[in-house]
Amino acid sequence: MRRKAFWAIVGVVVVTLAAAGLAAAVLINRSVQESVREEFERQAVATARLVDARLRLPRPGAANGPETELRSLLGVAAAVGGHDYVEAAQVDANGEVTTLGTDSVLLDQAPADLARVSRRLRFEAEVDGESVAAYLIPLRAEDGTVIIAIGTDLEIVPWSDVLLRFGWAIGLGAVLAALLAAWLARSLGHRLDPLHDAAGRIAAGDMTARVEVGTEDEVAAVERAFNEMAEGLADAHRREREFLASVSHDLRTPLTAIRGYTEALEEGRITAEDTARVAGVIHRESGRLGRLVEDFVLLSRLEAREFGLRPEAVDLGGHLKGVAESFRRTAAEAGVELTVDADEMPEVVVDPDRVAQVVANLLENALRYTPEAGRVRLTLQADAGAAVVSVTDTGPGIAPEDLPHIFERLYVTQRYRAVRPEGSGLGLSIVKELVDAMGGSIGVESTLGAGTTLRVRIPLSPPPPPPEA
Repeated sequence: MRRKAFWAIVGVVVVTLAAAGLAAAVLINRSVQESVREEFERQAVATARLVDARLRLPRPGAANGPETELRSLLGVAAAVGGHDYVEAAQVDANGEVTTLGTDSVLLDQAPADLARVSRRLRFEAEVDGESVAAYLIPLRAEDGTVIIAIGTDLEIVPWSDVLLRFGWAIGLGAVLAALLAAWLARSLGHRLDPLHDAAGRIAAGDMTARVEVGTEDEVAAVERAFNEMAEGLADAHRREREFLASVSHDLRTPLTAIRGYTEALEEGRITAEDTARVAGVIHRESGRLGRLVEDFVLLSRLEAREFGLRPEAVDLGGHLKGVAESFRRTAAEAGVELTVDADEMPEVVVDPDRVAQVVANLLENALRYTPEAGRVRLTLQADAGAAVVSVTDTGPGIAPEDLPHIFERLYVTQRYRAVRPEGSGLGLSIVKELVDAMGGSIGVESTLGAGTTLRVRIPLSPPPPPPEA
């Protein structure tokens, strides 16, 4: 990352300098060319006026005085203007072209017939193998047209010097950018080193590793996110340890009872009269052990979403009454009154097996904590496009500080003693996962000493299937 940041900064600076330099060079060249063009045109007009004034004098005859004066005039114009070539020609009213002076290297390379030139022209000429920037400017006179050609073989922009200085500027900019990039990369790396060390400590099992959050910037946001992640991992690790400890305890209890009675049977210490009682204890404890293992496997599958829903049209009221009937005997043996109050509603598209699982776990949990002569009530109501299933008991209730945690695995089992300890303690966790999978929600209301109500909202239509992996 440091290397990438270093080269990224250097590259950005060098590219920026190069782009800015090239743009400046193009603009300067264009500006200089425009200035030179304007100066050429100004000097050509001035020279043309001088030539025109000279031509108004009597035309040179045999004598060479005026001709010599004209050549001298063109030479002065070249010297004053700093041009290498200044030439002139006269076009009379009949289209006859007369070169004024002895030189006509530019006029001979004019891009158009001099007799037809009516506007200012710029062209490139070649003299002795050198490129010459030339301008051809016509000027109207009284008896014709005077055409002035001005040229120079000097570079408008000295590109060799410009490129040399430009290269030095880029080099200096690259050095400064490298120093700045090295400082920034070192600073960034210094901020990221604690994150690297803390991540290594967490990977090694130290869940207390945290980083100090620095100033408010992007790295500080990453540091806060890391600390939040570490807190979540530590909490999950703690709950996992507690869960394993609880599961180990719950597994050990029935296994200890089964092992003790089987050893007694093997050693012949159980009389014939006690055989039926011992067999009943072994059967009950093995059933408890089987339920715990089945619920643990089911919860693992639910959390991994390794199951599917099979929705179909169901008479939900009749379906729930059937589920409740399977608990009639259990409720009667416990001395608990079980009632069902289901509103009439049209058929609902749900997975009947998953709904039965949810209601069965809620009823089983309510019967475990409801004392003798207590009541458990199952209700079904329609509310705003959802079916609301409620299970209310008259058990000991749940403390307000425990309500946010009741759907954690084995939380209620650890905090509250059940009247009838049969069960795995995973029922509410399973209910929460099933309800979430069906696109519903579950809530709880409880008052200490008065009982608890668990309320499930199930949508009347099934949720869309998850996307294929």
